[in-house]
Amino acid sequence: MEPLHVETLLSVYQLVATLLALATVGAAWQMQGARGLWLWAGAYAVIALSQWLRPWLVWLDAPQALRSIGHVGGVWAALLSLLALRRFLGQPLRWPLPLALALLLTLASFVATGLSGRLWLSLSLTQFGVGLLLLPAAWLALQAWREQRSLALGLMAAELWAGVGVGVARGFMVAPWVVSERAQAVHNNALWLMVLIALMLMQALALQLLVQEQALRQIRRLAEIDMLTGLLNRRGFEERLRRLLQRGEAGSLVLAVLDVDLFKRINDSHGHAAGDAVLSGIGERLRSTLRPMDLAVRLGGEEFAVIWPQVEPGGEQRLAERLRELIASRPFDTPAGPVAVTISVGVARARSVDEAPAALFSRADAALYDGKDAGRNAVRLAG
Repeated sequence: MEPLHVETLLSVYQLVATLLALATVGAAWQMQGARGLWLWAGAYAVIALSQWLRPWLVWLDAPQALRSIGHVGGVWAALLSLLALRRFLGQPLRWPLPLALALLLTLASFVATGLSGRLWLSLSLTQFGVGLLLLPAAWLALQAWREQRSLALGLMAAELWAGVGVGVARGFMVAPWVVSERAQAVHNNALWLMVLIALMLMQALALQLLVQEQALRQIRRLAEIDMLTGLLNRRGFEERLRRLLQRGEAGSLVLAVLDVDLFKRINDSHGHAAGDAVLSGIGERLRSTLRPMDLAVRLGGEEFAVIWPQVEPGGEQRLAERLRELIASRPFDTPAGPVAVTISVGVARARSVDEAPAALFSRADAALYDGKDAGRNAVRLAG
């Protein structure tokens, strides 16, 4: 069998990295909210640039130390991949220690090559460093996969753990103290280069899936969010309420339905911009008083709802009165000036896991209209 040609493989490596860098830049440009994509594009670009510089440095008869630039490129690509994953997952970058390691490996590579005149020593050192830099990224991806059970995160975790293994194995199998014959080192390096190219493509696939999953989550979120108030909309409300009841929250789950008193008069007297400002302000006040487990919803128009899980018996009256007082406590700032607002609240506690969400809502809604009939600015409990 013909021996593998390392220079050809390096050219393929450079071409793949270049194409992936361009594709990731395009994705980052189009998806401004996708965190980490610019760092991933930088990782691919560093590989492409370092591999492009490598033959030019040889042709220009540059100092031997600088000819290990291709090895150093892999180190900085690993650093950027680590930071990209942390950024994508919303984790703190914690960059000082990885950056210090990358700088140390860069210096060690140049010094080792300059003093020994042997590129194999530089390659071995930097590959061990790549494995070390990818280790926290692999662990982070694994932890994220355990939490989310995402195909994309599973694929990314597998690729990063494989990258750790390849870095260590490649560093070991080209080390001068392990392989004394140059021909064997060249052959070993070529084999691991093929694996490295495959892993780069695998990472690109995982990255594409990660971006798609993130985009789908954003679409689902937008489909369930009321844009004026930032609260859940009716679609999101029905889905969450159904899940909570199925989870066995009945008995401790309380639903409150709120309606702004005389809202049409606000629109007629102050204009629709003032009405929108009132609705937006109500959304802000509702969010400010809720526990992390609670949910606030704009059902439509001037009607809102609040879902309180895990409420002790008798606690619903106190919670609903707090909401009523919060809304009435001070006027809302609007383009037409301050506008005072009151609300009526109907409250129902879920009776059993068999109670349909529509039935629970109907009881709370009936209690709401009892309060309105009694003069508004009131709380009424469903029977």
